[in-house]
Amino acid sequence: MADLKLPRLNKIFVSGRITQELELKYTPKGTPVLRFTLANDKAFKDESGQWQNQAIYLEVVAWNNQAENLIKMAQKGTAVLVEGRLDARTYVDQNNQNRKIYEIVADHIQTLEWKPREDGVTEQDIPLPEEPQHAPTATKDDVPF
Repeated sequence: MADLKLPRLNKIFVSGRITQELELKYTPKGTPVLRFTLANDKAFKDESGQWQNQAIYLEVVAWNNQAENLIKMAQKGTAVLVEGRLDARTYVDQNNQNRKIYEIVADHIQTLEWKPREDGVTEQDIPLPEEPQHAPTATKDDVPF
């Protein structure tokens, strides 16, 4: 049987809302780390045909600049888009039981809501870009080929 070559792909895109106040922590070596839970919901029709929402809660960890930037831009309830990879880690809980947790290690986090800047500038204060000037339509004689 021929060798099957599988791509090593581990990429996740998920959106949702941050479920708790964010707390930036540092490792013993001084690396910034931010752990939070993201609530993602899906809509579905139940047996009676009524729309229902079901939430799932995903653990997310952000490191370095991602952690430092998110703490400045987001808070509990902020909608975000997280791009990252799925990771699994094990630990021993306080009852001396081995536990496994799956979490998203964020490569990029984008807030999905407008938040006023610290200098008081709001969205309404930022001028919209001007309409682009449209180039004249090319005719058959203008095309060089």
